Amino acid sequence: MTAQDRDKQSGLRDEVLAGEYVLGALPPESMAELAKRVKRDRQFAAMVRRWRDNLAETEYREKATVAALLERDPTRSGLPFKSQPLRNGSMFAAMLLEVWHSVRFWRLLALTAMLWTAVLLFTVA
Repeated sequence: MTAQDRDKQSGLRDEVLAGEYVLGALPPESMAELAKRVKRDRQFAAMVRRWRDNLAETEYREKATVAALLERDPTRSGLPFKSQPLRNGSMFAAMLLEVWHSVRFWRLLALTAMLWTAVLLFTVA
């Protein structure tokens, strides 16, 4: 392996370490060691700063998207259908909504309609 290849691998390793440092995915000892390295190594500090900037932009976009969705419909909390609280608290309404959104119900209804159609065709003929 040449010195250039080793330098390239070291740079990639540093890039990965910078990303893990920013994400907080390292053990506390490694985090402390890398915090010291950020203070003394300008190149590594630039990598960390780039990771922070990139992730901050992504986080901003995500928060903006969620905020826009909540502005459109503030009653939605992002929770799945079954965990959302009912507006009127009616258990009957909740049951009807569960049935309405049930694939099993619609399949059973379609099968029943086909059978009923077949029965009507054979009894009339």
